[in-house]
Amino acid sequence: MSTGRTKVSVIGAGHVGAAVANALVLLRECDCVVIYDRNLARAEGEAWDIADAVPLLSEMEVAPTDDYEDLRDSAVVVITVGATNPPGHSRLELLSANANIIAAVVRELDRVCPDAVVIVASNPVDVLTRIAIEASTRPPNLILGCGTVLDGARLRHELGKLLDVEPESVHAYVIGEHGDSSFPVWSSASVGAVALADCELPEGISLGQIQDDLVAAIRHRGRNIHERRGFTAWGVAAAIARLVRAVIRDEKRIFMVSVQAAPEYEIGPVVLSLPCVVGSAGIVRRLHLRMSDSEQRLLRQSAVVLDAAYGSLDVGGTAPDSVAGA
Repeated sequence: MSTGRTKVSVIGAGHVGAAVANALVLLRECDCVVIYDRNLARAEGEAWDIADAVPLLSEMEVAPTDDYEDLRDSAVVVITVGATNPPGHSRLELLSANANIIAAVVRELDRVCPDAVVIVASNPVDVLTRIAIEASTRPPNLILGCGTVLDGARLRHELGKLLDVEPESVHAYVIGEHGDSSFPVWSSASVGAVALADCELPEGISLGQIQDDLVAAIRHRGRNIHERRGFTAWGVAAAIARLVRAVIRDEKRIFMVSVQAAPEYEIGPVVLSLPCVVGSAGIVRRLHLRMSDSEQRLLRQSAVVLDAAYGSLDVGGTAPDSVAGA
């Protein structure tokens, strides 16, 4: 039964799921957060702990559940379930463990909340978003992956520090795979209305060196965090909360999210991060980003990597019982 509230549901009460729910509460992005996990005690523990912050904030509900029926009337559903990658392994190595889980979850969501916008956060996010789109009966615009939203935020933050300007004035974006084949689109990077190539740089460092250093730093950031604490959660949770806000408030804001590439890119039906307008309809529209010849080659290479990973799958089996939260 509809209550007139804005409900956001999170599938999975692991590190990322709990962090997403916590971010939604702290940032007050909705009226109700539902945390679903097949282990009800785990969902309860996380929900109750997060709910203890509510008396210090504005009134909202944080509800644990192990029943998909409680996700009805959700405006947005965030999928975080699945195995996590051990240190030293790539996100793509998680694919076989997580593919069937995502397909099964999406089928349940189609049953209980077919109109919700679904945001995939599980890794490898690009291929799993493609699986979610193909497994679902809802329109493709209602499913997107969190993609390189966080990667781009890291890039703009570091560029802002180097150039001594507010990061929000830095317009530079990371596209392609959320992983080792991602890359910044330097050809369109700017600071305000000034092209990055025309900006005054710190003494003793070239633009090429800055670009090389930042590419390496952005690609390795998540891996470095994972090696030190065993998982990443807070950054991606903030990125997802920002996407949730864009949907709920119909902001029509541009994000680099995991979507099926538009025909103009000429890379086939592969899903990877590209610029999109995000609002209450999910993907309001896909934008065509003009790139240099070298950047177009990098995008094709990223697409080949992801398409090969997708082609290696046999989706349709059963999810491993050992994966919590599925």
